Amino acid sequence: MLCDYLQQYEEALKSFDKAIEFRADDDSAWYNRGIALGYLKRYKNALASFDKAIEFKPDNDSAWNNRGIALGNLERYEEAIASYDKAIEFKPDFHSAWYNRGLALHKLERYEEAISSYDKAIEFKPDKHEALVNKGNVLVKLKRDTEEVIEFYNRALNCIDPQWWEAWNKNQGLANISALNEEATVKISVQIPTPNDQQTTIELRLEKPKQLQYYMMQQPSLFSDLSEAKKSYEEALEFLTFDKFPEQHLQFLQELLKVYSSDNSEEFQKYLEIGTQQLEKFLSKAESEQERITLDSKFAAFNQMRVDILAQSKVLEKHIEALETAEVRKNTCLAWLMRESSIYQPSTGFEFKQTEKLLNPKTAAIYWHLSPIGMTTFIIKHNEPLKILLPQLPSELQQGDSRPYFYQLRRFENWMQQWKKSYQNYCNVPYPDKETTPWRENMKSLLETLGEILEIKRIVQDNLQDVDNLILIPHRELHLLPLDYLFNEKDFIITYLPSFQIGLQLLELTSNSENTDSPKLLNIETHLNDDSPFTEIQSAALYHLYPKYGKLPNPLVTKTNLLEALRRYEGYFHFTGHGYHNLKNPRESALQLSKTEEKTEELTLGDIFEYPKLDLRKYQLICLSACETGITSQESSKERIIDEYVGLVSGFLAKGANYVVSTLWRVDERSTALLIIKFYQLLKEGQTPAIALRQAKNWLRQLTHKDLAKWYGDLAKELNEPHSKAFLETEAENIEKDIDTKKNESTELPYAHPYYSAGFILTGKPSTTTG
Repeated sequence: MLCDYLQQYEEALKSFDKAIEFRADDDSAWYNRGIALGYLKRYKNALASFDKAIEFKPDNDSAWNNRGIALGNLERYEEAIASYDKAIEFKPDFHSAWYNRGLALHKLERYEEAISSYDKAIEFKPDKHEALVNKGNVLVKLKRDTEEVIEFYNRALNCIDPQWWEAWNKNQGLANISALNEEATVKISVQIPTPNDQQTTIELRLEKPKQLQYYMMQQPSLFSDLSEAKKSYEEALEFLTFDKFPEQHLQFLQELLKVYSSDNSEEFQKYLEIGTQQLEKFLSKAESEQERITLDSKFAAFNQMRVDILAQSKVLEKHIEALETAEVRKNTCLAWLMRESSIYQPSTGFEFKQTEKLLNPKTAAIYWHLSPIGMTTFIIKHNEPLKILLPQLPSELQQGDSRPYFYQLRRFENWMQQWKKSYQNYCNVPYPDKETTPWRENMKSLLETLGEILEIKRIVQDNLQDVDNLILIPHRELHLLPLDYLFNEKDFIITYLPSFQIGLQLLELTSNSENTDSPKLLNIETHLNDDSPFTEIQSAALYHLYPKYGKLPNPLVTKTNLLEALRRYEGYFHFTGHGYHNLKNPRESALQLSKTEEKTEELTLGDIFEYPKLDLRKYQLICLSACETGITSQESSKERIIDEYVGLVSGFLAKGANYVVSTLWRVDERSTALLIIKFYQLLKEGQTPAIALRQAKNWLRQLTHKDLAKWYGDLAKELNEPHSKAFLETEAENIEKDIDTKKNESTELPYAHPYYSAGFILTGKPSTTTG
């Protein structure tokens, strides 16, 4: 149905283009072209069409309004508000423009102004349920009185005919645009309900209890009365039966279970079992494998909450089942993306006893699991019973029916929201000012707070005093964070794993490299900043360290020549360049390669999986320098990860690479070059990747100005490349001068801040080395 729906807009677009071809100044055709492009989610093109419509008819209030909508979809909210203001200027009672203005202000968190705009929309259209419900949402954000909030949701629900949804569904609700002749198509505005519009009643019924639930959870009392939210969910489920509306029913049931979990364990377990069975039935009717995967991921909470029930049982065997259930889900998510193209396929089954193959008396694993109702921390040690951390509650919450797992989760979610918001602001600041942004300045204290929330000190003191090696297995948004930094009070050798199963597969894989004692190095650079000499210095240093050094003969790095180079070379692959993650479609996550006139070349996760000749067992190490694997953009930092996180690192491991070094955020090019060169120097000396990265990070943190001057001088003596050699000698001299003139203290630590080193992490074959 969705394909038919999109095809109708494509057909309409052709009609509008034809009309414009006959009459280039037809504002109506340009306007309707913009509408069609908007429904096709081609917002930049839609914006251009609305601009043309306004050019030929400057007082077209609808064009100004829809121009604002396009800008809003592009997250250009300030510009969107200016467009809505123009629409209102030409039509002061334009309720849709007032409402959309409120939405843009809402997105900018200018809540009081948003309320004023929603009020104007309601003034001109008292039954505008969207304005009523969004005003309710803002009141929740402002923590206004509960009764006032409920009033707006109830008013919104009363505005909708209860039979509206069924009537819409029976009649399909879609006009056949392609059947219209050109003249009619041009004249008639394309005002067809979108797939989301058909769910207005459903979403509204969901919004009320959801916001009430959120509101109650923010109150000083941890377990405030959620009866109103529970009642709303139950009423909605009576209206939306599983037989008639399976997807919407499961959506509401998933939310209701969160409420039941707070005070009714019997009902919670009963309806979780019902929901799990209904989900299986619903998934069995999916029309394609991709549709099944999408729906299964959307309803991941049913599986996650099952892990909670098992983990919080008093029976040890249930704890083991909880870990096994969590692990199977992880590997299912990985298998969805790998399909048939990886060196190995994650097993769909997993037994706890298999973890022993990855552990020894000096090696332990910490395994996190997040659900909508709790955070679970598993502690796995060699030949010891599985332990689950019971989070500690503050004294004022220790009485009564407390839920420590939920309390820890809520604290983490609030912390994560602050971290992401701070990072978004950091992205918007010009480079010279980034160092003084709150994200940079407060990073150390923020990470200390995260360590306190995750109770890392307690985990170490009570469980890891006899351990030297740690395996960290994060879940969901924990993958985006430098968890190893939190364990820095003890000098652990730390590696990350996406799952236990991948660790087991890595142990079983045999290397295809011809010479592991004197490895070759393939170095690929996509110039990040042509003004910086440090990429050149790093390249010269790697060439000196690894004479069997490969670069692409053509400076243009394309997907084709990079994949072919990876196929031909072996040993180490070092990539200096940027990348990004697509949380909605992980297979579209990519390394950014060379820019051409037409586009930026990319190597996607899907490309890595699908290239049939790519066997990375030849590679002992892949290093993605300056390529973020954590929060990578404003857009992705706003996304919530509801199921498991699978990124570029998993793709390289799936193709057989032993280890992958990656960076969670972009780091200053100078300090990156220092750390990377030191890392490869330590590898050359015979250190394992895990030890080499640990020592390189410690070295950078403890590096003084005096040490740095000496290191620059020593490196300059080793290099043959004249520009790099001269630059390093000059840098060393300048640092010495600054020390002599007291501009810099010789013992000052310029790179002690976690920004410079904490973002570098190692994922891959667990270390079993002690010391």
